[in-house]
Amino acid sequence: MKKNFKGIYAALLTPFDQYGQVNLKEMKKLVRYLIGKGIDGFYVAGSSGETFLLSLDERKRVLEAVLEENNGEKTVFAHVGHISTEFARDCAVHARQAGADAVSAISPFYYKFTTEEVKQYYFDIMDAGDLPMFIYNFPSQSGFSLTSDLLDELCANGHVAGVKFTSNEFFQMERMKASHPELTLFNGFDQMLLSGLAAGADGGIGSTYNVLAPVIREIYDGFLNGDMDTARRSQARVNEVISITRKYGTLKCLKAILQMEGIEMGEMRRPFLPLPQEAMAEMRQIYEEYVMHP
Repeated sequence: MKKNFKGIYAALLTPFDQYGQVNLKEMKKLVRYLIGKGIDGFYVAGSSGETFLLSLDERKRVLEAVLEENNGEKTVFAHVGHISTEFARDCAVHARQAGADAVSAISPFYYKFTTEEVKQYYFDIMDAGDLPMFIYNFPSQSGFSLTSDLLDELCANGHVAGVKFTSNEFFQMERMKASHPELTLFNGFDQMLLSGLAAGADGGIGSTYNVLAPVIREIYDGFLNGDMDTARRSQARVNEVISITRKYGTLKCLKAILQMEGIEMGEMRRPFLPLPQEAMAEMRQIYEEYVMHP
């Protein structure tokens, strides 16, 4: 639990081959590419990785491929969340056995689980995995919002190391950090990284980090060094990209841009549809302006 988890972490995308199968060779290639871009670590099998479109076996093999290529160089978080506690526990045990540094989990979703049920879900995962846990708070997607009171109760378990805070409720983030300064808080919304850092976040985890790692680094380092002009300017550049990609689906766009870097990402899994061909000119412009010349 004494490990320093602060920094910027890529929420890894999942490459697929022409048949729609997980492409572990390109997964490793993406890891090596991002290490070269100065990323601090990886968040594996999260929302950006299309995790809920992957089987249990696929999630395990993706994590193993990342850990093998990373070979201890950077910190690796394994997202193990699922609607099923048993599925999540299985992933958490595997994460420990495979050598992940920490686990993270979205709250169980779809059904309106009670706070007590969500709390027990996290306790069950932490007890099974026996690794540092980062609670994944993403209320707009999961339908459940982590409260300060629930965080207090979860911290009693002894495994909670932090929170991945994907919300714009920065007052809530600041209060959580004030109550638990020992926890590492990660900002989740890429377009709000600078705002999250100002509210007390210790770093960020995001999908655009797969293609914009050097620009994200400028936001983070600029903030830490008190160079707010650079931080604001770099955040504006990230937001310019997001304002374009969100028109078509950010993950589809990021895959297309990485394809231009020579990483075979394939299409997203159905029911996602392919990126419209008319979007490719804008992706090329992003690639040339923000990736080739960051």
